[in-house]
Amino acid sequence: HAAHQNQIVFTRSDLGIGAISEKDIVTDFTLGQPMFFRVFTARSAVNAIAAANNMPAGQVYADGVHYTARFTIDGQVFDTGIFPWGNRKDHETWTTWRGQFVNLGGAQRTPGTDAFLEMLSRATAAGLLKPGRHSIRMDVIPQTNTEKNGPIKAGVVASGTFSLTVPAGIFQAGNPAVCGPGRGGGGSAATEARAFAHAKQFWDWPDLTPVKAIAVGRQWTIEANELTGIPIERYTDVAILSRGAKFCTSHTHKFTEKYAGGGTYAPGGISVNFTPGYVPCACLG
Repeated sequence: HAAHQNQIVFTRSDLGIGAISEKDIVTDFTLGQPMFFRVFTARSAVNAIAAANNMPAGQVYADGVHYTARFTIDGQVFDTGIFPWGNRKDHETWTTWRGQFVNLGGAQRTPGTDAFLEMLSRATAAGLLKPGRHSIRMDVIPQTNTEKNGPIKAGVVASGTFSLTVPAGIFQAGNPAVCGPGRGGGGSAATEARAFAHAKQFWDWPDLTPVKAIAVGRQWTIEANELTGIPIERYTDVAILSRGAKFCTSHTHKFTEKYAGGGTYAPGGISVNFTPGYVPCACLG
């Protein structure tokens, strides 16, 4: 930790704090390869926020701590969001944590993959990351909310730089490393068509145009009556992909169908709530 304090180091595999060594640290990747990172800081997120805002650590809303990942490419800066993780104790005490950009093993995609995909989406839409080798700087910035004064943040608590080789043709629909998952075991063209039609009917993102739906769920989850065992409804995950001028998104909704009897289900619709996400626009075809 002392040797890399205030740094982000990068590795090709997911390593715990006790397993990582100097030989595991790398600075060059080819897009599509497994990519992991570890953050080392001088203070915990809560203490860093407190110091930056001249306030006692006990007054920092620890449960609301989350991180911005700032990527700098060819002088252009992209601030991206890392999905909130951890609990109060983690944010009060941890001075190191690990994350991932590309995990071909299919493990959880946060923290990190969401920010990486957002960076890819915004940077490629801006004309960056064309085939070739690029230097990318990453900074992490902890922040939280206050009841009356809005968000407060620390400065940059850790930084690292890596080179990324972008192969020609890497952004192809169906390439899960950079375009997200394809159709899962619970999906079908009919399900996707119904979900897409429902999404367009209630679309309220004026800067984004819906392009397609992908039924990414691995299977259908069936909810049944506890007493009779008769199905009530079933649901699976569906991603609605949309295109904008500066980025493209892939928001994951629940697609639900009510039980219609006789082992059949009635055509359903997508949930209002969703998990936000990004995707490079070239992945939309």
